[in-house]
Amino acid sequence: MLKRLSFLVSICALILSISVLGVQAGERVLSINSGTVSAPWFISGEASLVMNGFDLNALGVALPAVIDRVSIDVDTPVPGASIDVVVYQDGNGGSPVDATLVGRTTVDITQTGTFTVTFPTPVTVNQPAIWVGFYLPVNFQFLADSAGTSVLTYWAWTPNRRFDLASLANAQVLGPSDGTAPVGINMNGKARITAEITPSANAVLTPLTPGAPVVAQTTGDTTNISVLQNWTTCPDAAYDTADEFISLQDIVNVHCQEVPTWQAPSSPMGYARQGPLYDLIFYKQNGVVATDRLRVAITHCIRPDARFAGQNVVIGSAYGSPRRWAVLPTQRFGDYACAEVRHGGGLSYFVSTSIVTATPIPTSTPTSTPTP
Repeated sequence: MLKRLSFLVSICALILSISVLGVQAGERVLSINSGTVSAPWFISGEASLVMNGFDLNALGVALPAVIDRVSIDVDTPVPGASIDVVVYQDGNGGSPVDATLVGRTTVDITQTGTFTVTFPTPVTVNQPAIWVGFYLPVNFQFLADSAGTSVLTYWAWTPNRRFDLASLANAQVLGPSDGTAPVGINMNGKARITAEITPSANAVLTPLTPGAPVVAQTTGDTTNISVLQNWTTCPDAAYDTADEFISLQDIVNVHCQEVPTWQAPSSPMGYARQGPLYDLIFYKQNGVVATDRLRVAITHCIRPDARFAGQNVVIGSAYGSPRRWAVLPTQRFGDYACAEVRHGGGLSYFVSTSIVTATPIPTSTPTSTPTP
């Protein structure tokens, strides 16, 4: 398996979420799930808050960090019910009873499957522990994995009424779902609740300077690239098969085809697209095309033309409707430029361009010598 490009985070933390689309997406997905088998859990009797805790220090997430999207796996929704989605930060770990509410939005979940919430304003966290949860109505069923301890999935409720989410101390019942008091529920796993995070608040707060390169290419090491699979339909492109079959457990099949370059969206400012234009398709079961962001990225590589040796070459991914380019953190492995790709759509590579500044018009009228 290709070494993950996570070491680029320290280089690109300030710029990774600056997308030419103006759309934010977390640099990595936080998950405490370890099992591949899921079991449904039923909310009965009282509306209750179900949330997962994440130790950012242990997960290697630098602070401050920004959370823009969270997800829950739904077995049976309750359409029409108002559901609160919350993020708390906790400076001392342990019980979240003293955690501080830093993000909140309201949604209506109407379908089964993975439901993803995008916060209207990305949530900045400055403390090493966070709690991400959903205040679910009676009869709602969510999924949990069926492996390991449940000490990091907490339940909270107050009998006969909703409690004020401004403080978890307002809940009369608060505790882990490992069978201990006061909750008394043993989940034997963890709720399938995840969060997408970028390890720097500046990633969404720093404006993009017009014409400035978004992402710099870095030089790779001697990592074995034998896991790369080439396509006959995309001769200069390849992808990491271990990401498809191991990291994603073969839930998608990766396909690529070369398409006419006139189909490419306009290049982002500061870059010129080069070489062929590829179209990636991620197929799920029964031939369904995956349109959502993959929970685990698949490393894709392109072999740039030799004339760009020594230049800043970066990979771009084009997605959305209409498609627009997002420039990705890129690393060179021998002849290949490689990046972590989470969306189907266009794939190509770019080189940095210089921005030509026009000579300004004088603010005063110059004097001239009359023609004799």
